[in-house]
Amino acid sequence: MFNKPFRVKSNTPIKGSERQKLKAELQKCYPTIMEEDLVLAIPNKEEMSVMKIETHGGEVVTAHVVGKKPIVFHIRDKLYPTVYLLWILPNKLVHYFTTWNEVVPKFSNGADLMLPGIIIKEELGLRAYGRLNKGVTVAINSNTNSAAVAVGNTALSSEDMYMAGRRGRGVEILHCIGDFLWQVGTKESPPDLVPPGCQSDADRKEIPPQEATASTEEQTETSETKQPDAPDANHESLSEAKESTEALVEQKNPQETMDDLLNYCFFKALKTTAKKIELPVLTSNFYRLHIVPSCPSEKTLDVKKSSYKKLSKFLDVLTKEGVIEVKEFTKGVESISAIRYDHERVRSFRVDINDKQDHQPVLEKVGEMEKYLPPVITRMYAVNAVCLPLFTGTYRKGSNLTTQQIRQYLTEYVRANQLQSATNPSQVTLDPILSDVVLKKGEVVPSLSWEELMNRILTKLSTVYEMIFPHQTAPVIVKGELEPVEITTASRAGNKKVTLISGLETYRIDLDEFAHRCQVGVAASTTITNSPAKKGQVVLVQGNQIGFVGNLLVDEYGIPKQFIQGFDLKKAKSKK
Repeated sequence: MFNKPFRVKSNTPIKGSERQKLKAELQKCYPTIMEEDLVLAIPNKEEMSVMKIETHGGEVVTAHVVGKKPIVFHIRDKLYPTVYLLWILPNKLVHYFTTWNEVVPKFSNGADLMLPGIIIKEELGLRAYGRLNKGVTVAINSNTNSAAVAVGNTALSSEDMYMAGRRGRGVEILHCIGDFLWQVGTKESPPDLVPPGCQSDADRKEIPPQEATASTEEQTETSETKQPDAPDANHESLSEAKESTEALVEQKNPQETMDDLLNYCFFKALKTTAKKIELPVLTSNFYRLHIVPSCPSEKTLDVKKSSYKKLSKFLDVLTKEGVIEVKEFTKGVESISAIRYDHERVRSFRVDINDKQDHQPVLEKVGEMEKYLPPVITRMYAVNAVCLPLFTGTYRKGSNLTTQQIRQYLTEYVRANQLQSATNPSQVTLDPILSDVVLKKGEVVPSLSWEELMNRILTKLSTVYEMIFPHQTAPVIVKGELEPVEITTASRAGNKKVTLISGLETYRIDLDEFAHRCQVGVAASTTITNSPAKKGQVVLVQGNQIGFVGNLLVDEYGIPKQFIQGFDLKKAKSKK
């Protein structure tokens, strides 16, 4: 959980009421904790803060820090103690498992504790692993020191651990000494406590009498007789432990590793390059254009080395889980027809922050989409020769005005010349200047309403558009109506449909970038050609891709729909 660097989102001092809430939660989770234990764990005079963490896997964790030591952390509303708290209150909060001292360093590398690594007393039978359910919080200590070195959840119940024949995972490690949560604290070493097999009588009160007696007799007999072979036996056990350390912790075989990588790349693709992919898409294209590029640069993805062996079998598993739907539209050719982005596996997946391609997947390679910022487009009106008499003295010919500026100027003009009707304030009397500007030849109208007068003036003015591009101080003025991005479809040889996109240059959209983005998004070939009908170039995409192109322009490039022509064509066809 914390074996890789994490990001601290916030670190906020805590109030007294929150301190009491944490104490109450500790007592609720661990009923054996006493009031004096809480005073030791959370002294009233110590500074306390709550730290919000985002792990390398994208999970948000809350940790409470007391006196520069994280003492507890929350994962999905479950409270866990840190090793710092377990050192303050040893053997009081959770059940302990003991492992070989040589195994402990493996935990900080992300390994879990396997059943062969748990030291047990075989004579206890079914109770060798205690009486625990699956998912219970436990601590790990070493055979040389009873101080906790790791915290985790049981991967199996105690009975299942015994029945597993010392094979498989025993404890899923969440936090350990040496990890980055431990490094947030004082980084102190564990206290030097007695080994787990040498507790005092006071600590043995929880052990049944017969077990305590047996243990005591064994210790007495060993200390009195001091059999000569014991040191050799201990030496042999220690040597075997050193030689088989790798077997005591979780070691995934190559197939399992490749399975994990394949799943990671698939769900990463759904979160990045295939987030808004146009469906259906060929499974082979999806693998080539989305899954493979999602593989971290330091790894190599090979389906044949996984347990699935074939891409189709991997997709079959995801289909059974309800993540995707795969259909055979053409005999022998499978396509992904639906993706459930609301599925639990998709929603809970987080891209590894240490992945160099993280949050910058094919989008950045395809053209650094995130760097494009759309222009701010404003419709304006230019003062022309027809309307110049009305604006003389304030504006000159060619001045570009917004609707608000025109309305404000008109209001001041009417009030200055007392043209508002006294009997009907909604009407404006037309003076000779207004009459010349707004009335048609031969039209005689004594007055107009405010709204109609405003509309007539706007129609007489020349329309211009102001485009302010990022990192550019001087605006671009386009006279007349702004040319929209036009999306059309056409038929080619063999009645094959193609989608044509023109007008991208007006918005300074890089054509190569846009074509590459379309190619990746719909898994179809794209080309850039000169427009036969107008100046500029056209991006050609194989197939009818109106929906994808329109969504790409609106959602990713930020082009307003009013400046996209042909985007509603697909909706109109679907209604029919």
